[in-house]
Amino acid sequence: MIPSFLLRAARRARSLLVSPTQSVVRLSLGAASLLGFSSLAMAQTAANTPAEVVTHVNWWQAIVLGLVQGLTEFIPVSSSAHLNITHYLLGQNSRQLPFDVVLSVGTILALAWYFRHDWKALLTDKSQRWLLTLVILSCIPAVLVAGLSPIRKWEDTSKFLFSPFYNGLWMIVGGALLLIADRVGAKKRAMSNIKNGDALIIGASQALALIPGFSRSGSTIMAGLFLGLKREDAARFSFLMSLPISIGAVVFELRHFKPALLGAGPLEVVLGVVSSGVSGFFAISFLLSYLRTRDVTPFFVWRVAVGLFAMIVFWKLH
Repeated sequence: MIPSFLLRAARRARSLLVSPTQSVVRLSLGAASLLGFSSLAMAQTAANTPAEVVTHVNWWQAIVLGLVQGLTEFIPVSSSAHLNITHYLLGQNSRQLPFDVVLSVGTILALAWYFRHDWKALLTDKSQRWLLTLVILSCIPAVLVAGLSPIRKWEDTSKFLFSPFYNGLWMIVGGALLLIADRVGAKKRAMSNIKNGDALIIGASQALALIPGFSRSGSTIMAGLFLGLKREDAARFSFLMSLPISIGAVVFELRHFKPALLGAGPLEVVLGVVSSGVSGFFAISFLLSYLRTRDVTPFFVWRVAVGLFAMIVFWKLH
């Protein structure tokens, strides 16, 4: 039985996907509205608690953060940077990493449900073993990087990684690389033509996602485009390989989980996870359909716009 909220999300996605260009406009307007709403919230919070840093996530903030996570996790614009910037706009002058990790549960569920038939085939159909092998190979570099790289430890201590000013800068840099890959890539190879070396390269590109602003999906799609993959195939392989990595990342981040550090109650957790799951399901449907016939220019424009916004608003934090 398909959950009713996913059915509603799918119907909504199909109605929006009739016109991809119009969908981008609506998505951009929606995201802009979220940023604007967050700005008003920041002003209200500052007025009410001028000398206090807000650490607790209330119910409506949980919904907003869930929507930001869901929409930006799969669309190549960087969920970590958008979440960092949103936290600051909400008056939370520090990252709420445990809550952000919990939000990832919603996008993992959306990813697993959307590709449930693909994963069933990967695990049960011998003719799909080649693709399962590629997915496993793509995960190896990410596991090595996560275990050996000091970047993850710097994320909470280096302003070049946690500062919303630099998040905006890296969004622009990552967007430029994605646009270049889209322009120079042949875009002729299908996913069936991915080789073992290609899988390792695409998997290794995820290391860039440790820098908030580069985007995991953006980095892997960029690598796929540089390797000559078609846009939709690069995105589909990126999503398939992201499920085991995302599950592993959540388990790794929450291995020493302490409820007191979450900054949210059960209601806020449920609202955040549901909103990230629904919006994430829509984002996957949108992106795969969009990339069949369109390029990545709108995402580059969005990254530049939000990046400049963050660099201007948070100039003092550079």
